[in-house]
Amino acid sequence: MTVADLPANVILDDSLAMQPQMTLSSVDEVEIIARVSSSGELRPQAGDLTGTISPVAVQQQVDILDLSIDQIVE
Repeated sequence: MTVADLPANVILDDSLAMQPQMTLSSVDEVEIIARVSSSGELRPQAGDLTGTISPVAVQQQVDILDLSIDQIVE
């Protein structure tokens, strides 16, 4: 998504797994990170904006979490 799409609601579930054996439901806790890349690069670069929520319990999680992108990568 782009900055123009923010704020956005995102639903995290097993369908978003990057590898079939590494599903969200296979772990107890996760760290949720959002990043706005100023360079367009996949890896974090100085000047990117980021926000993190950690730890987040996975099992039976029904709460809506607010993640603020409020830090600058140095």
